Amino acid sequence: MAELRVENLQFRRGEFNLRLDDLIIQPGEKVAILGENGSGKSTLLQLLCGVLHGTGKIFYGGRSLQKIPVAERAHLFSLLPQFSEVIFPFSVEEVVLFGRFPHRQGNSFSEADKQLSKQQLEQLDLLQLRRRQFNQLSGGEKRRVMLARVLNQQAPIIYLDEPNASLDIRHTLEIFELISGREQTVIAPVHDINLAERFFNRFLLLKQGKLLADVSRDQLTPQRLTETFDVQVTSGAAAFTFCHQ
Repeated sequence: MAELRVENLQFRRGEFNLRLDDLIIQPGEKVAILGENGSGKSTLLQLLCGVLHGTGKIFYGGRSLQKIPVAERAHLFSLLPQFSEVIFPFSVEEVVLFGRFPHRQGNSFSEADKQLSKQQLEQLDLLQLRRRQFNQLSGGEKRRVMLARVLNQQAPIIYLDEPNASLDIRHTLEIFELISGREQTVIAPVHDINLAERFFNRFLLLKQGKLLADVSRDQLTPQRLTETFDVQVTSGAAAFTFCHQ
């Protein structure tokens, strides 16, 4: 599994400027990115994946991202973007199977690929939908299918941009439990602070493109969250609560 290292990363778009001086994420860490809308959470993920290009250096296992061929990157990380659509009338089963594309030998998927896909369908409560066309699904069902595809890639680093978007409470909890229990590194912007605090063990707090704090769970204090979100945050017996200052 690869260590992720960032040095002097900077990205500018109009008046927005994202800057991250130094960051090291060890294999297997579960990292939640917290911050207001527009703070740079999705931009950071896209930079780490090479979808966007800034200045500075990004290393995977000591290798510069710029020097890693695009096809090889699929063996290092997978990305669930905020929005995912499928143009062609593929079934749920086919979409999930596409996650095995980087591992495919020859022109067809192996039986092992198909079996792994079935396991992902079972884990994401999608087996009963496997024959349905992806574009006929609800928003939450589509989200679970795309997450299954990303997990099926079996990359050592998983980027999930708001993984529980459009999901109901039951599937949200099931998915957070699933990703928190995996061996891979998971890096995800999360809007629900209490869910993040429950299932992640490291937190990057972004504000207007700047990293305010890089902390562990026990250091995720109401004071730091108040500074990050510009709302008054208090901590109760089991959760943070929020109100306008």
